[in-house]
Parts: sequence; structure tokens; C-alpha cells
Amino acid sequence: MLRRLTLLKYLHEINLRPEDTLALMRRLETDSCRPEDYEVLIRIVRAHTNLSADFVEASPVVELSSPAPKATRQRQGAKRPRR
Repeated sequence: MLRRLTLLKYLHEINLRPEDTLALMRRLETDSCRPEDYEVLIRIVRAHTNLSADFVEASPVVELSSPAPKATRQRQGAKRPRR
């Protein structure tokens, strides 16, 4: 629940409508950005950076254990007859 609230907080900082987002992406692709576009990009990068940092801090650290050694010899015993 806390992660969702944090995500909403950062998304609120960006505050772009879908059509504005598409227009911004088109201007970025064609190298025709306006000064306002750079301000929006700065907000997006800040929100992404803060959100990523919050998730890294909140995620539990998982220690990787080494795999168990495999047996090198097979067991001796009776084999099942094939039918």
C-alpha cells in the first residue's frame, strides 16, 4: 500500500495528459523540443530517480546461497529390469 502511495506521489509530480505525453515523445524523436519540454523531462527524471531510490531502499535484500555440491558417484544397488 505504501509503495502505491509513493508511486502516486511521484506520478502526480509529472502531471501529463496522454496526448501531451505523445506530443512530447514526438518532439523528442524529431529534435524539436521547446523550453517547456526540458522542464517536463527534468520532472520525469527526478520522479523516476526518487522512485527508484525508494524502491531499492524498501526492497528486502536477498542473499544468494551457493548451490549444493552434486554427488559425483552413483549409488550402487540393484537396477530395475527393463521390460
